This record gives sequence, C-alpha cells and structure tokens, in this order.
Amino acid sequence: MKNVVEYLTGIALGRERGPGALCLGPLLWCLSLVYGVVVWVYRGLYQTGVLRSFRAGVPVISVGNITAGGTGKTPFVVMLYKVLRQEGYHPMVLTRGYMGGQSGFSDEARMVQELIGPKVFVGADRVKSFQAALKAGPFDCVILDDGFQQWGFKRDLDIVLLDSQKPFGNGNLIPGGILRETGSELRRADIIVLTRADRVSETDLALLKARLKKVFPRSAQAVGVHAFSAARDVSGELNNALKDLSGPAGAFCAIGDPASFQSTLAVLGIELKFFSSFPDHYSFNEADVQRIIAQCREKDVTRVFITHKDLVKLHDHRGLFNGIRLIVIDMELVLTYGKTELISSVRRLRNS
Repeated sequence: MKNVVEYLTGIALGRERGPGALCLGPLLWCLSLVYGVVVWVYRGLYQTGVLRSFRAGVPVISVGNITAGGTGKTPFVVMLYKVLRQEGYHPMVLTRGYMGGQSGFSDEARMVQELIGPKVFVGADRVKSFQAALKAGPFDCVILDDGFQQWGFKRDLDIVLLDSQKPFGNGNLIPGGILRETGSELRRADIIVLTRADRVSETDLALLKARLKKVFPRSAQAVGVHAFSAARDVSGELNNALKDLSGPAGAFCAIGDPASFQSTLAVLGIELKFFSSFPDHYSFNEADVQRIIAQCREKDVTRVFITHKDLVKLHDHRGLFNGIRLIVIDMELVLTYGKTELISSVRRLRNS
C-alpha cells in the first residue's frame, strides 16, 4: 500500500528497482540540488537578518531532526514535557499538525494531546499559534515540535534526533534522499539524541557517537530506546491493561517505521498471522477496516495489535471490530544515556 512519497523514497534509498526507478533516479538527484539551494537561501535570509526571527519571551526548546520520516519525535516530546513538569515548568507544545485534515490536528498531535492534556497547539505558523496559545495560559516554556528548520522562531535549546540505524540516509537531500538539511547543520544542535539505539550493535553505536563528537564537539549527546510500556484492550468499552500477550494475532499500522513495531511485537512473543502496513499519517477508512477484519476471519485470529498513533485515527471505525479485540501497544522513549545533561540544560534555561 505505497503512496507516491513512499515510492520516491524507496528509489532514493535504493529499495525500488525496475525501469521507473532507473528513469526517476537521476531526476530526483537533480531536484535535490534545487531543494538544497532553496533551503540555503531561505536559511541565509534569517541568518543575515534580512528576515527577522520571533522571540517568544519564554524559554523555547526545539525538538527536531534533519531527516524526513520517523525518528521518534512524538514519544520524545511526551518525555520532555514530563521532564519539564518535574522541573517546575508549565510548558506548551507547538506543532505544525502535518496532514491534520479538517480538524487541523494530525494523528501525532492528537496522540500527544491525549497523553499530556490540552497543552498542544497546532498551526503551520508557529508564531501565530504561540500568540493564540497565550490566551489559554499561563505558560512559561515552549516545546517547539519539529522546530529545527523553524528559522523564524528563536530557540534557546535545539535538540535534534537521529535514527541510529540510518542517521543520514544515503547522504542526499530530499527528494533524492531523506535529508532535510545537510549533515553539517548539526553544528547548530545543542543536544543530539540517537534514537532506536537498541536496533544497532554496541560497536556501531560507539562508532557513530565518536564520529558525531569529533565533527560536532559542542553538541552534547544522548541515547534513547523505544521501550514497551503497556498494552491496552480498547475493544468496545474496554480499556484494560494486559499482561499475557503471547499467542496468535494480527497487526497493522500507519507509522514511519513499521518494521520497528513488528519487531516489538515479536519481542513480546506475539505470533503474527498477518501484518499490514499503511503509509505514514494514513487516514483509515471503512474499506480498510473491513479488509483487516476479513484477514482476521481468514486467519482465524481474534486479536489485532495497533499503535497509539493508529488508535486516534480509528475512533469512527472501532465499532466494526465486533468480536475482535483491538489492542494498543504503548511505547515510551527512555534515555539510556544523557538524561542528566538534558535536565541540566533545562535548568540552565531559567538563568538564560
């Protein structure tokens, strides 16, 4: 179930073969050059003062990346929000709400809102979102979701997430690769967080950390893993925590890294009879759900596993899973290294 973006990304990363990929590959590379020039000019307009950046008047922490696709920003934002609350802050979260549909709230924004409450504000223009959010305050700190390329909004702390498995993709910019900026722009990062560190060997992780420290010595480092936190049966009116997850089941998801979800299910001892992946941010319709249900009947399974991000897009269709248990796997981002530095950086904001 690939869309155009997935297909083009597959070409850029060498996963797609055939005549189409052979013809489009050089074109994507040329478009990457154009994209790079546009980004360079746009960034330069802010850095030289031609365009002016907005200062919020309260500490602003950006959580971003330099690649397209999932690096684990959403669970990191939730974790950071909890850290800030523990440190006595009253933060708001500003997010673009990418592919938010008519409501303006994307699946990720709704997921964050469900986890931390009504402190999430959505809008393509972060400055306007901030000004509107002040009316719902009081707030004394801003988490700028996906903010590393928000040059029009001044930040006090830039946190950049890199997927340990593919930190720079193939090294090319969009659309010939997955880089939103060249890797050299990591020099602007105050903290570099290597996510999904448990998906690479200790040797590879150590080499990546050493390489980043050599090239970007001023950037602190942290290491994170996506850990299973709970499983909830949300079938009908149920919302029960589950302990025994082993046995046959099905699963589907629409996230940036479906392989990671599939791997988590395997670790939990779940015997998958089928696994369906949809494009990231995909909005499920009734026909999609009916196809999933048909797979359940065909494979004789009565349990289907999904992610929290998928659950928020299934509210209108959950009643269709009659007799099939819909189980959400909740994940959290845990820092295995660098949390002390993160907390110290947050505390220093009070004196900045």
